[in-house]
Amino acid sequence: MSRLVQIWLLGALLVIGGCLATGSEEARVIQNAGNPQSVCGKKWQLVRLRVNGAAIPVQKPENFTFLCNPDGNVMGRSGINTYRGELQITANGQMLWDTSSFVSTKMGGPPQLLQQEHTYLRALSGTRQAFTKSRGKRLILRDASGDIYIEYVRAGP
Repeated sequence: MSRLVQIWLLGALLVIGGCLATGSEEARVIQNAGNPQSVCGKKWQLVRLRVNGAAIPVQKPENFTFLCNPDGNVMGRSGINTYRGELQITANGQMLWDTSSFVSTKMGGPPQLLQQEHTYLRALSGTRQAFTKSRGKRLILRDASGDIYIEYVRAGP
């Protein structure tokens, strides 16, 4: 066998061996059901909003926050205004909103920012499940079908 063929065969074996050694499993993203301890007592800042499966662009996402305490009081910023309400998060991540308690301030602003805020607040009030991921550094709020999907990152320690 010529030297060139031997080198080619050795190279082919190395490539095949490398492919076989690489696992075919992709890294799994671990997502845990939220609970009062993992969700409440932290400030969350918006990073992603989807409604009806479509991404909603958000200007100044740092102006959209979500906070709750273990007693079920929820508050945050919705772009221009602030909101508050009451919520119960069960041990398995189910969210039970007291919709009669949900209120928002009514300051004015540019129409496109007010529409963005309205979309966010409607989506937020439609969420029914809470999940945490990235070792508790991300919070996902969504409805049962996944049509509404709000993702936050933990802001601060």
